[in-house]
Amino acid sequence: MTTESCLRTLGPVNTNTDQRFAVISRRVVFVVGSILFVAGVLAILNDQLALGIGLILVAALGVAWRGLLTVRRGRRALAARERAEVPDGPVRGADAPAPVDDVVAALVGMNSDELPYTIEASPSSDGVRVEVQWKHEEMRWQTLFVRGSQAYAWRMEVDLDPSKATYKFVEHSGTAAVRAAAGPLGAVAYGTWTWKKGKTSGGTSMTFVEGADGEVRVTGPAGPRTSWEGAVMIKPADAKVPVFTVLRNNGWRPRLDWFGARMFEK
Repeated sequence: MTTESCLRTLGPVNTNTDQRFAVISRRVVFVVGSILFVAGVLAILNDQLALGIGLILVAALGVAWRGLLTVRRGRRALAARERAEVPDGPVRGADAPAPVDDVVAALVGMNSDELPYTIEASPSSDGVRVEVQWKHEEMRWQTLFVRGSQAYAWRMEVDLDPSKATYKFVEHSGTAAVRAAAGPLGAVAYGTWTWKKGKTSGGTSMTFVEGADGEVRVTGPAGPRTSWEGAVMIKPADAKVPVFTVLRNNGWRPRLDWFGARMFEK
């Protein structure tokens, strides 16, 4: 899941039953999987090749099933986040665009404490600059052998030209990650950092982890939260679609309005 794009925090949207099942299944898969893997290796060493491979395969299938369950939980929680409501009103054509003040008011009016991003406007040399910025979100976690952190950032600048009722935009996106792990052969640590400027279309980046109980800390729009699981995600379309819908509904268009330009508005 790559394309540095849109970000969110896992919230307490699952029931207590789901959470208990997740905790118990994680521990069962870890313990039973470890036993089956060791038994498989011992069977292979004792010339019981078929039995050994079968035991290792069962352990691998259990781990894969638990991994898919983790991903599903993360996606379900992230999909429940708030999205901006586009203001109701008449749809204008490009031949009768709304005044820039009305457009800016409609854009800034979509702000909400529940949204993972903010929309702000300020005067610029050519008209008005609208800045859509994802709120700070970062996740830190610790498991038995691994510690890590993941952060995403995204910002879009939309320049409005009142003289022509046109707009242009550019996106800035970045990621930062740190991992540290300890094992039989020693410890290893590394970090990565990226920053990009340009335009994206339909991209999503997400990290979802489960750690030791109470060892996953997520800092997001709702403030810091500590739990045994967490997720961060950036999905620009959640912010771009409402913004460009408002612009187009008010009769504003990009300087070159064609199919390719519209693809980058999603």
